[in-house]
Amino acid sequence: MTFISCKLEKYPLILSAKIPDSLRLVIERIQSYSYAELYEEKNIKGISLEDSLITVFDAIEKEKNSLDISYCYFFMSIVMGIAVQPTIKSYLRRETITGNIFQYLFRDWIYSQHNYQPNLNVSFQNYQNTLGQYQALDEAVDVFDNIPQVLESVKREAILNILDDCFQGYAIFPGSQGRRELFDWWLLDVVPSVFCGRLPKNIHTLKGVGKMTQHITKIRNYFFKVVGNNQSQGNTNLEKQDLLLRFLASDK
Repeated sequence: MTFISCKLEKYPLILSAKIPDSLRLVIERIQSYSYAELYEEKNIKGISLEDSLITVFDAIEKEKNSLDISYCYFFMSIVMGIAVQPTIKSYLRRETITGNIFQYLFRDWIYSQHNYQPNLNVSFQNYQNTLGQYQALDEAVDVFDNIPQVLESVKREAILNILDDCFQGYAIFPGSQGRRELFDWWLLDVVPSVFCGRLPKNIHTLKGVGKMTQHITKIRNYFFKVVGNNQSQGNTNLEKQDLLLRFLASDK
């Protein structure tokens, strides 16, 4: 199995003109720090990575109402799931749980709970013999275990757990090299993009940085499968469905 870390040269702040100045300034300040957790040589002013993540979330929440905040965390969980799914596939090539979790996420967001079909298996229980052997797989599975939690009241906590598995853990790729580049991708591409309800331009996976267009087709297919399986339901939240559809199409 080959893992590739790709360095991002002078990564630009995506959608800089479309985000509030207050959020842009926070992002630029957070980017200026170095972090021991990312294996950097110096740690400016003793700033911890978690404190910086919380500062970014505080800045997002300052600019959004409670409903829009939930949308941001929902979209961010989708992006991080896309980034982590290849790690799980590299160990469990035929698994279908990650796809089921995406469908579960989309279904519960669009439709009223307990009034939809069919049931989805979102547990990795059948892979217990494999789990516990590989740190990367375990932490990638933990990401997908946390993804549905963004639908609950613990949205921020769930996202922090996901990011911890990715930035300090091996959920996206193992080793210490490339940690800062991974963080910069999230800070400068993912954060402003989901704030604007858009997909990031790039996705960071265990193979490095690539265009989102290389990964998004199957995620859209999960969405359309959910919609197709629930066409007879009269409990569709059309606003959320439209927001999600526009988000998944925004790489075009």
